[in-house]
Amino acid sequence: MKRAFLITLGSIFLYAGPLHAGDRIYHGSQHQLAVDIPRVAEATITLDGDLSEPHWAYAAVLTGFTQAEPVEGASASERTEVLIFYTPAALYIGVRAHVSNPSRLRATLAERDKILRDDHIQILLDTFYDRRQAYALYVNPLGIQQDGIHSEGAGRRREERVDFSPDFLFQSRGRVTSEGYTVEIRVPFKSLKYGTADPKSWGINVIRSIAATGAEESWAPLSRGNPSRLAQSGTLVGIRDLRPGTLLELNPTLTGKRDGNLQDGRFQHGGFEPDAGLNLRWGLTSNLMLDATLNPDFSQIEADAGQITTNERFAISFPEKRPFFLEGTEIFATAEPLVYTRTIINPLAGAKLTGKMGGLAIGYLGALDESTLTGGTLSYAPAPQRALFNLVRLQQDIGSGSSVGLLVTDREAGDEYNRVSGVDTRVRFGGVYTLQLQAAGSATRMWVPEEGARDTARIGESIVAVAPRELAGHLLHTSVDRTGRRWGFRLQMKDIPHDFRAQSGFLRRTDVTDFFWAQRLSFFGPPGSVLEGTTTFVTGNRIYTGRSFWAGGEADEGSIGSRTAFSLRGNNRISVGYSNRFFVLDPVRYAAYQFTDSEGVVRTGESAVRPNREMRGLDGFSVDLNSSYFKTVSVGAEAKWEEVPIFAEGTRGEEWSARGELGLRPTDALRVEASLSHSRLFRSESGSLYSRATLPRLRLEYQLTRAIFLRTIGQYNLAETDLLRAPDATVYLLSGEPFRIRRGRFAAADAPQTNPLRMDLLFGYQPSPGTVVFVGYGREMEDREAFRFSPLEPRADGLFVKLSYLFRNG
Repeated sequence: MKRAFLITLGSIFLYAGPLHAGDRIYHGSQHQLAVDIPRVAEATITLDGDLSEPHWAYAAVLTGFTQAEPVEGASASERTEVLIFYTPAALYIGVRAHVSNPSRLRATLAERDKILRDDHIQILLDTFYDRRQAYALYVNPLGIQQDGIHSEGAGRRREERVDFSPDFLFQSRGRVTSEGYTVEIRVPFKSLKYGTADPKSWGINVIRSIAATGAEESWAPLSRGNPSRLAQSGTLVGIRDLRPGTLLELNPTLTGKRDGNLQDGRFQHGGFEPDAGLNLRWGLTSNLMLDATLNPDFSQIEADAGQITTNERFAISFPEKRPFFLEGTEIFATAEPLVYTRTIINPLAGAKLTGKMGGLAIGYLGALDESTLTGGTLSYAPAPQRALFNLVRLQQDIGSGSSVGLLVTDREAGDEYNRVSGVDTRVRFGGVYTLQLQAAGSATRMWVPEEGARDTARIGESIVAVAPRELAGHLLHTSVDRTGRRWGFRLQMKDIPHDFRAQSGFLRRTDVTDFFWAQRLSFFGPPGSVLEGTTTFVTGNRIYTGRSFWAGGEADEGSIGSRTAFSLRGNNRISVGYSNRFFVLDPVRYAAYQFTDSEGVVRTGESAVRPNREMRGLDGFSVDLNSSYFKTVSVGAEAKWEEVPIFAEGTRGEEWSARGELGLRPTDALRVEASLSHSRLFRSESGSLYSRATLPRLRLEYQLTRAIFLRTIGQYNLAETDLLRAPDATVYLLSGEPFRIRRGRFAAADAPQTNPLRMDLLFGYQPSPGTVVFVGYGREMEDREAFRFSPLEPRADGLFVKLSYLFRNG
């Protein structure tokens, strides 16, 4: 005890800053945003949420918060004080958050990265001081963490600027008091990348969110008229002599699974399949990080949330979850996503280098993929090979908020390849305007089906004649944004011909020239009013397929619409929308369909669709509401009616859809999330039902401690479609047989429309990122008749175990 006291006393005397309390208080409301942060030689603080230890008395104090929401610039509704100092090894942050009505404080013992519905503190650390990207560290009143990377980007809504996929190692503890709550945070410098200059300046802001009212209160005043939150942040000055040591992390993983499935009418289980992997992180310098992996696991511990796709034409993306791929993801981001790491399906090994040297951000990713799928689809190569990925990214900062970048991707699989090279730039001007430009070219060699070709490939049980094909294409993207307080707009054009391929990226659609525009008008109510603000968006687009735009042709799709959102006091929101769309269908896509007309003549679907190929005046109406007014209940609901093309058969339809969400937090440790999506699609001419879909999902989670949780998820997927029919309701035939579209694929008429029910159970222990124990079981069953639940026939199940431990030096 005596030794600890002497260390504390000595470190205080080693502090070289001023000792007068008034000199260390920085009022954000008075624009005192340059913080001379105290340096302490050594700190012996016990992180427990108690700010009474001696070192905190010598910290700089950030106070004088102002509202960013709902009333910009108004005095904060609650008093907040942030204490901050650093040692050679770590940054220390303490928070005193006063609450005038403690009964309305929202704090749960949540799972990590699940705290945004609680009261919470957000800390933005711009360690390269470039006003472009920052670490975003969140803590709730109990010290539960959430983290990510905040990136400034044109056209992004504020909630989209933080990528919560990456995890960073820092420590935090909090406690609820009679006056509010206090939090202690320690951020090791080993967990951060930062510039090599000495002394250093870092950008900083602290934002407090109050869940009961939806208020955001910021230390550095924030204006909606400035599109960059980071440009409005304060500054930590005089950071010097950091000695975090070299970072070295080893993260071995051990997984095992035992799967079962239905074979020949019997449910059978295979043997237990163990697997091992290793992740490595090495901080080459304070600003460069090397990551390597051997046989990484997929980190998918439960099913993705279902989406209704009965009338969906294009692919749907899902977020990346594998730790190796999450470091430095912001470096590879471009306006059109030419890097989408889930295309690397089953990597055997990989290496990645990310960081920033001065104003130059660099990124390299290489991986060997055992999967023979090409961009997530089947390869038609006669002898499919493993794929080797190499991705290179450079981005140079220019001036304040502008940049220019280069991206090169290469995917090689035997004699197939896809190579993409592109440049992009982002230019901020006039305070509220942002221009983005992106251009890329691709060269691709791939095998494709070709009747009469001499080479063949086995696809499932079929032998298909195939031939190699070489493609070359380009991608162009340009957009300009105005992000003002009351008025904003976006103009965008992208041109992606059919032959452009990005097998390392994700493009929902090619063979289009797409023009989009949006206008926004916002109005804000006076302080204390029931209507806190309204925002109206008016949007429109025109889409030209093929090269029709450049040949002077007409648009094939288009829309104009508006949506008005009302923000009400107490964290409630209501919005209403209207849209008017048109589509021009290409009859050629229905040429393989056949039907017999009323005169007994066999005709093709092309002739049936051609008279109705133009579908204009397709109206749509929607209304949705969201409320977090009550402490333990949150609700969301949406209802929509719209006229739509039924793309699979080329007819006009009317779709009624609804979505509902309910969140319950009856105790600090128990969370219940229920959702229900429903859709019915009718043919306009006959009124017959083309499809119906219902997706209920229930998630129950109990948090035993900060690190231990139990979770169960149940999800049912009803998605039924009628046989495809011509506009006169005559059944279409394909190869002489009636058929339907079943979950995006052609299916025979007599194929059973089973309704899968999936249940997932999970035990998790996760004391910190990288150290986990997961034991889970998932089972999928078929319900022959919708929602009868009798009999439920097992289709597949799986038991899995995952163990990993993060070894970190120092």
